[in-house]
Amino acid sequence: MRARAEQDNINHPAYGTCTADFMLRQNESRAFLGKYLNDPCIPWRHKRREMMPIARIILVAKWLAKIKQRSDVSCRLCKRARKQHGASTENLPEETYGHISSAFCDGMATTVTAAHHFIWRHLYASIQAAQTPTSKLRFVTPDKESSMSTLWQAEEFKPICSRESLTEKAADIEKTIVVKEHERARYDFDLTMFYENRVWNQRPDGIVIKKCHRTLYILELKQSSDRNKDFVRVKEDEANEQH
Repeated sequence: MRARAEQDNINHPAYGTCTADFMLRQNESRAFLGKYLNDPCIPWRHKRREMMPIARIILVAKWLAKIKQRSDVSCRLCKRARKQHGASTENLPEETYGHISSAFCDGMATTVTAAHHFIWRHLYASIQAAQTPTSKLRFVTPDKESSMSTLWQAEEFKPICSRESLTEKAADIEKTIVVKEHERARYDFDLTMFYENRVWNQRPDGIVIKKCHRTLYILELKQSSDRNKDFVRVKEDEANEQH
């Protein structure tokens, strides 16, 4: 049983069900979730909505198709949003819980982005509040995201590294990153400009400067379901690829 739990094989749950595996995973603050579910003041419909994605029975098209209640797995939210904008409704993505919880869903992008910014502002304020008076760190871009190109116009960034030097060094790293399909046209049109734009158009959630060491730290908030144990590694890889 312990070996199966350590493998975290979602096709063969260690404790009988995927929900049990999730709730019994150690050191994941499940006590807070249990307290919420046991609170008699919270309506049952709210608890049910919380448990459905954990039990993997959220009523999205992919799951409905699995239980033979729907034949089309394409995202209904994306289809509706594209129709409103007069865009093509062909090649719609699958409607999964992960998809509708992300900014990649055309119908949920605005809501998900607003939630991301709300959470980030709270975290950013908490990080700044915990800063000691002797700290050498300087937090910038607290109110909104800014592109790297815009940030480098500020005087405080210039002593760290010149724009030309950073462009040259970053281009060497960018060449090791796989070009995605939607970037292929720009890549084929102008290779040098493609790498330069990919660097300077990045919009990190936050930036921290340590002037004494001429060091810049990029802060990035990633949200993810913690259904599987490797969710932290997956999101760290995403952030590292992004920046």
